Amino acid sequence: MNKILIVLILAFLSCTSEQKKSSLELESGKNITKIKTEKNDLKVVLDTLVFRKNMNGELLTEKYTSGLSELKFYKQFVSENKIAEKQILTEEHTKTEITYLGILNDLNHQNSYHVITNFKTIGIGEIESPRGQSYIAFLDENLDKAIVYQMTLPDELPEKIEDNILYFTLESEKIGISILGGLPPILCLPIIGCN
Repeated sequence: MNKILIVLILAFLSCTSEQKKSSLELESGKNITKIKTEKNDLKVVLDTLVFRKNMNGELLTEKYTSGLSELKFYKQFVSENKIAEKQILTEEHTKTEITYLGILNDLNHQNSYHVITNFKTIGIGEIESPRGQSYIAFLDENLDKAIVYQMTLPDELPEKIEDNILYFTLESEKIGISILGGLPPILCLPIIGCN
């Protein structure tokens, strides 16, 4: 009878994962067994950004032209030895944090992108509340083209590439994206929105 009770309680615990941490004591004769359960509050949203032919046009051409002017700056941070390592550049009134996340392969198996995050704080020492700018740069495999998206907040920058998925974390939501067919002129992400 005690074994049936333990099985029922374990089944109940697996169904009530709403508790963050709990412990339950089960008496079986003189032995006391403690069972701990934990809840993972992080939700995961996975999406694939699909590039369609109708996205070609003037806006995309402008995005690549603008990226070309920033290509030289971002190229210097592409290094397999520094994946996920924050590199900090400090100038008189600015501080820039650059992180090379690695290579994200397009699901079409034709394109690959080096992904770099950039968070720049402007006005250090000059004004009481410095301003920040956040960017995600995608450099093509040959390092001769770049497309750079400005994000609204530093929290909206991706954190890592794992299993060919680019991961972001926003509050309690984990967002993973894949790329199919190229990069669009505007980066639209689930929950975060378009930039």
